[in-house]
Amino acid sequence: MPSYILIDTNIWHFTFVKPTEDEFVEIHLLAKDTFEELLADKDIRVAMSAYQAGEIIEVLRRSGVDLKTREGLIKDFDTGKFFVKDLTFDAVRDALKDAAKSHIHVYDYLVAYPLKNIVERIYSADDHFQHEHFRYAEVVNPVMPWVLREGIKPFRE
Repeated sequence: MPSYILIDTNIWHFTFVKPTEDEFVEIHLLAKDTFEELLADKDIRVAMSAYQAGEIIEVLRRSGVDLKTREGLIKDFDTGKFFVKDLTFDAVRDALKDAAKSHIHVYDYLVAYPLKNIVERIYSADDHFQHEHFRYAEVVNPVMPWVLREGIKPFRE
């Protein structure tokens, strides 16, 4: 039986987008190496919420990734390597409630909450995923010692 993992959108971004600053080349290389290793492992399925599928494509579009690559990813998401879980209103309600408590933006919750009881590991460099709300799975930072959080420049921990 395959293991289900979540690869956070920040890892997708650093895998598919070419570095624009020399200071961050290491992050791109670490993300890409991890991503390729995970996709090559036949015992792993990549799980994502339907929300995250859209988020990944939009983040890559805004970062200049070409349409052909983005369309290829959408096709890939519909293959056996991936498992896309629909976003339910219950998950949205829980996400909004817990985001209000934690002061973590709701988007991280919309990525992860639909996958509770499905994923065993979350690959993310966003330190928000260290919060207790996400401890239903092991959290692995594949670009350690770097921390990636939406809206701020990557920094070393």
